[in-house]
Amino acid sequence: MSTVVLYELNEVPWEIIDLYVEKRPGSHVARLVDNGECLTTHTNDPDHLSPWGTWPTFHTGLHRADHNSHQLGQDPATFRGTNFWEVAENAGKKVGLFGVLQTWPARPFRNGGFYVPDTFARSPETVPSSLEGFQKFNLSMTNELGFSADQPLSLPRLATAGVGLLAQGMTPWSSAQLSKQLVREQRDSRYKAGRSIMQALPAFDLYWRQHRKEKPDLSIFFTNHVAGMMHRFWGDTFPDYATQYGYEADPVFGAFVSEAMDIFDHQLGRVLRYVDAHPETVLVVAASMGQGPIPYNHIGETYVIEDTDALAAALELGPTSKGMAMYPMNALEFPSPEAAKNAGELLGLIEVDGSPLIDEVEVFGESVAYKIRAEYNRETLTRDLEYRTSVDGDPVKGTLEDLGMDTAKRLGGGNTAYHVPDGIYITYGSSIGKDQSRETFDVRDASAKIMTHLDLAEEWADTRGVREH
Repeated sequence: MSTVVLYELNEVPWEIIDLYVEKRPGSHVARLVDNGECLTTHTNDPDHLSPWGTWPTFHTGLHRADHNSHQLGQDPATFRGTNFWEVAENAGKKVGLFGVLQTWPARPFRNGGFYVPDTFARSPETVPSSLEGFQKFNLSMTNELGFSADQPLSLPRLATAGVGLLAQGMTPWSSAQLSKQLVREQRDSRYKAGRSIMQALPAFDLYWRQHRKEKPDLSIFFTNHVAGMMHRFWGDTFPDYATQYGYEADPVFGAFVSEAMDIFDHQLGRVLRYVDAHPETVLVVAASMGQGPIPYNHIGETYVIEDTDALAAALELGPTSKGMAMYPMNALEFPSPEAAKNAGELLGLIEVDGSPLIDEVEVFGESVAYKIRAEYNRETLTRDLEYRTSVDGDPVKGTLEDLGMDTAKRLGGGNTAYHVPDGIYITYGSSIGKDQSRETFDVRDASAKIMTHLDLAEEWADTRGVREH
């Protein structure tokens, strides 16, 4: 029986790993690949690919139709299935979770450990509670930088947060990287597009401190910092992309994927040293799916929600709170499923130039996820619109301001990469043999592999059916 450290490196495919190893042949990533069991996860879910769908598939062994995780900000009461860490907990194992998608709200594990929900949580509660200050800062960064990374930052608040993070375990190396980021932003505003990379620095440091302190049997850390850069700047990273798609690469943006991988490599080095010193520990580095290049889709000026309270007041939605979501999605929370259903219908009736402004609305329990159309390619967007305050009511003429909306441009433009079915799965440890095959397996079987290391394969097999929480 082993203990397991699972590092969830969201959406990173073998193409990025290979590029990094080519650039950094002496890296920890290169050592991991050379000495580990290298496989490929594959998702064949007929539903669309998204990390808030494929990671729950990884965790439950179920496709999206069964586990029912469709959007960030979704009412957790609507999720189905049993996560593999719940089976481990029931078997008496100590568990630690840090940033894992769709894990709000936090709760104490019966056998000890730690629980820090993802960066889209509705509230900052953590276990232990001493990490709530970090989570508040983390959530505020996700909220403020959700649409574009060039939003103004409060330097006094950053300084205060930095002091707290240092006290909780952020390393001098991470502090130096954060300082470097702030300095270079002042020199060249394009560097602001790399801000989200920095969230992984204090997150991992605090996670690793908890891991070393609690020594859980199953320890999981999730990070999106490489994925965010791939979506935006794949085309700036790979020279062939510019030729194939007629894309004008930017040298500043072109360094961000490698910089994000450098941070992963530094963190990986710390984990590898620990695993080498603790032969009972198995490390798994995994992605539930990957990314690949797509034709560049320019995003110029687009509509954004600035004030959800004004939106709710104009549509007469009643008590409403803003949920956390990833651009281009938005989320709202309501006190009842009926209120959420009504809001979803009214959001779908907002029109600009005779066409719906909201082109995707999903209601789950007490939550609503919605997407604002972004395919406008004009110099100036129309600011007049129509909306309704009841489904059967007459249209009301108004402006963007009436609904708490505005227009904005996104630093770095649109995306050059999107989701593909294949991700990575690398296992390393004293009990793990080398395997360079990169053999593909169904992502639904990933948790079974992990549970085998915990000597819980039989217990996990008994839970593969759909279970209500």
